Amino acid sequence: MKRTLTVTVAAALTGMLAFSGIGFAAKGGDPGPPGDSGEPPDLGDIIILLRDPWGLPILTDDLCQQPLASPGVTLPAVGDIPSCVPPSETDSCVIPVDPATCAVVVGYETYTQEVDFGRTSVVRSPVSVLEQSLTEAVTKLATAQCTSLDPAGRLVNTSEIDDVVLSATIDSPLENLAIYWQLMRTGYLGAETMPIELPDANVLNMAARGLGAAADKTGQVTVDQVVYTNEIMGLTDENAQTYLPKICMNVREEVQGAVQTVRKCFLNYGGEHPVYTNVGGTIADYQYHRGENFLALPDPAYIPESMPVAGWLEYLGVYDDTVDPVLFYVVQGPIVDNVFGTDPGFLDGNVGGFAQAADDAREVIEFTHDRPLPLGYETPVPLCDVPDTDIVYDLSLSEESGLQVPKQIVDGSEGREFTVTVANAGPDAASGYVLVTAEAANGVAITGSPWTIAFTDLAGDSSYSETTFFSIELGARTTIDWTATAVPGCADCDLNPGNNTVTATSNVRVTGGGRGN
Repeated sequence: MKRTLTVTVAAALTGMLAFSGIGFAAKGGDPGPPGDSGEPPDLGDIIILLRDPWGLPILTDDLCQQPLASPGVTLPAVGDIPSCVPPSETDSCVIPVDPATCAVVVGYETYTQEVDFGRTSVVRSPVSVLEQSLTEAVTKLATAQCTSLDPAGRLVNTSEIDDVVLSATIDSPLENLAIYWQLMRTGYLGAETMPIELPDANVLNMAARGLGAAADKTGQVTVDQVVYTNEIMGLTDENAQTYLPKICMNVREEVQGAVQTVRKCFLNYGGEHPVYTNVGGTIADYQYHRGENFLALPDPAYIPESMPVAGWLEYLGVYDDTVDPVLFYVVQGPIVDNVFGTDPGFLDGNVGGFAQAADDAREVIEFTHDRPLPLGYETPVPLCDVPDTDIVYDLSLSEESGLQVPKQIVDGSEGREFTVTVANAGPDAASGYVLVTAEAANGVAITGSPWTIAFTDLAGDSSYSETTFFSIELGARTTIDWTATAVPGCADCDLNPGNNTVTATSNVRVTGGGRGN
């Protein structure tokens, strides 16, 4: 059996680059897709593979995926397979696989590298957890008077409350992972009809920073982690809606104990692939350059306070460690020079550039986290333009509880009821009304529709519910389509109108005369 190497200078196999990487600081376990029931599907071993620049595994002639040994590790000779000595500490040997089973040849099992997800192993959480985290992040964005980016590219919400400017960074791993999940599915945050305006219009930049902010501070975001995360999240399902197109290929692997040919898809970050065609999505040719990226951060620039300079950050530096106590001082300067020095990082685009963008965000977070400024010594984040009103809030109607109507109704019923619950995320109190309409599919008018349900001085972080009774006489089996919309008393006060409308349906049946269900 022939032994091959992956090299860093030139690419093997039809000019395609091979990406290798190292794991994370903490074990992530056996990740499965977000979901609320059943066991995770068999995703195979979560190990580092020989990949091309698009993140696709480079296969053997037998359609087997090829694992990589750790960089610089020598593989011994086993049977008729010769030993493999990498030419440098950054090169990796390709681990041989059995052409019949695609399994690692016996004797090499311990040389595979498991992808270590660290705290991003929360990607295994049920989809309801990600959805809740996404709701929390979107609510923060929708209710802030100003949204900016910190030196790492994380979202920062700023508002002026009682003449005090307060800022908060979205630093929760789950919220940042949910931001990545939503951006990679749809290309926007919030409602489709009124998406939240993000500081950077480049969707992939924002998504990469979300993934980097979710990762372990002391780990490393690699191409393999990006690819497996997409798979676990269901983003690579061929029929799933995604912002990027997918590239699909046939791979032989063991599935629940049997070797099968399966179809695997991968998100395409890099434009047209020389071999495979795209499926759905929006074509992107992601390019990344560390210097250009951080020259645009933080956005807007605010350091130093007296004369902000683009691409600067601040941290606590050691002034003199020869005295007791040690003397520290506030360092302000270029992000790239202070965090990365002269290392340019991976400068090409595609999924390698995306992984580098995510890892760079992680590294800046780690750098500042290890050198925190004392409370009160940070340069304050400025407040950008705010609405022309002193009152701001976020009204919403929940998909689950915002409009509760009977699922089944007998025609001729009296005293049936529906309940409306309107929530206000604040920060200020809100007044307005909820407009509820009911339309029968057979065109017969429903008495009372539309209804107007008023609310006054609804405090922030609270809700108001009201139940209304109604009767119907439609004369036939049909359905009723309900719509409820929260209408703010001040058009410019509601920061996120996109979550103000919900719908529901009731089935109407008739009884008697042989007209049953």
